[in-house]
Amino acid sequence: MMTYAEIMQQIPKQMKYVDDIDRVALLNRILKQLGQPQANYPLMHICGTNGKGSTGVLVRDFLVASQKRVGHFSSPPMYDDLEQIAINGKSMSENEFVEVYQKLLEALQALNLTQADITIFETFVLIAAVYFAEQAVDFAIFECGLGGALDATNALGMSDYTIFTKIDLDHMQVLGSTLSEIATNKAQIIDPNSIVFNYPDQDTQVTDILKQEAAQKQVAFIDKTPYRITRVKTRDGHLYVDVQLADGLYPNQPFGLLGAYQVENLQNALNWLYIYNQQHQNQPIADTLILQVIKQVSLPGRMQQVHQNPDIYIDGAHNENAIAGLVATLGTQQRYDVIVGFLKDKDYADCVALLGQLNAHFILTEPIQPERALSYTDLAQTFKAEGITDFSVADDLTDALRQVQGTKNPIIVTGSFYLINHVVPLIQQEELF
Repeated sequence: MMTYAEIMQQIPKQMKYVDDIDRVALLNRILKQLGQPQANYPLMHICGTNGKGSTGVLVRDFLVASQKRVGHFSSPPMYDDLEQIAINGKSMSENEFVEVYQKLLEALQALNLTQADITIFETFVLIAAVYFAEQAVDFAIFECGLGGALDATNALGMSDYTIFTKIDLDHMQVLGSTLSEIATNKAQIIDPNSIVFNYPDQDTQVTDILKQEAAQKQVAFIDKTPYRITRVKTRDGHLYVDVQLADGLYPNQPFGLLGAYQVENLQNALNWLYIYNQQHQNQPIADTLILQVIKQVSLPGRMQQVHQNPDIYIDGAHNENAIAGLVATLGTQQRYDVIVGFLKDKDYADCVALLGQLNAHFILTEPIQPERALSYTDLAQTFKAEGITDFSVADDLTDALRQVQGTKNPIIVTGSFYLINHVVPLIQQEELF
């Protein structure tokens, strides 16, 4: 039997969205051979450009607070691929992965397929589907990868709930070159009999497309409920919200997630929660539990403080919409040191233009992803083209962190997840601060 490390070495890492094979149909065949494990639990499907992780964690924590056993498939991971498959926040173990993987191999062999026929993302979706069934979860949350008609999660079939987070321009080489095309593609995850929830501040043309698809499928379309965030305040860098729930208005509630953009993700999750409680009136999730989750929720890599004195934050803002949210959160008054690196297949030029609004010194470096990393020299040229001159370059993240030693400014590390996920290990290994 192969070890976990040996399995991971042989799984294809490249995407296979653009080929002649119907990927969803292929995965449907494999799931059927595995016994349709995804039919064993209620299913939530989350799709969007930004906010899937935050929304998924909020929904998960609401359910866990009410004593539910919740499977959660998410991507990308921060530190370990196994983080993508978790139950009640605890990652699948290497031994559990190996055991389920052997069953997947048997199913592939029965269909005259091999591991080479399915990618790493497709493999993890299939493993998660089986694992959640074997672990008898009460509920399963699956976040899309790129999202849309060709996404591997679409092979899971009918979902009870479909949540759309913020949809914006990203992965344009696969999903479409315009916002309308991308929204049309992502709308294809809507299933008959599902309930659709729309991001509260969604672009109007995106909303129209999603609403039209929901109408064609004859399913409910929700973008507003009596559960409301009625006011947001910031104090000492933290968010406080007034929350209207079943038993009344709760003012000045601390919100565990940093970043102003997270409030819309919270509202999206609360809209789902209202409908869920309406469906479970005999055992609703109580206001006290809801407020506890809002206070304690956390998510690695999204405006996460990882060090104090100096204050260091990491934020995986890897596309234009996410960078816009980061800039809005940071504002223009405070001076920052911003370490930044992107993948070359992202629309990094527009991201740089937005970053230029900050009062910051930038340190340009490269994500730790040899095949896709944008060189700091190319990134520097983009900064110059945008008229941004207050920057330096760093050979790697270690060099970048050394450059900000002694600063009195908050330090922000942003861009690719392949950059921000090395910050904490490097600080610890190199004893930089």
